[in-house]
Amino acid sequence: MLKYTICFIQCGDELLLLNRIKSPNMGLWNGIGGKLEPPETPQQGIVREIEEETGIHIDPNFVQDAGIVRWISEHEQSGMYVFYCEVPTKEVVTPKAVDEGILMWKSLSWVLHKDNAGVVDNIRHFLPSLLQKAFSMEHIFNYNAQDELVGYEARPLNVEQQIMNMN
Repeated sequence: MLKYTICFIQCGDELLLLNRIKSPNMGLWNGIGGKLEPPETPQQGIVREIEEETGIHIDPNFVQDAGIVRWISEHEQSGMYVFYCEVPTKEVVTPKAVDEGILMWKSLSWVLHKDNAGVVDNIRHFLPSLLQKAFSMEHIFNYNAQDELVGYEARPLNVEQQIMNMN
């Protein structure tokens, strides 16, 4: 079981992102999420994280399991369950300061721009397929000793991995 969750909440052509004030990824825009707390399932964890970080009370049925992101480096091997949620209206007025950082709606074109160094480095690799609803994917990122991204691979989750994501 992985330790973390992340959700990309979309409204129209914008995503609700969080600029984190703590490591890891301090000062970078990222999706909403965090660490799972035992005995939570990944879905329970992401619903809790969304509420804690944004104040949005979301029906778990609207949060879609979108796959897994793994990272491998000399320092660690870890990963997160990825979720996607589309909302009809912007329930959060931004910018909004919260305990974890600053929430803000950001345009998809800004988030995915090839020169954007303000978002977490792996987002531009897996987010396009997620936004096209290519769920049930495993995205694997390899980092060197300096924590620079040196490799990326995407592959479909096998049936066993999909079952584990639901539990």
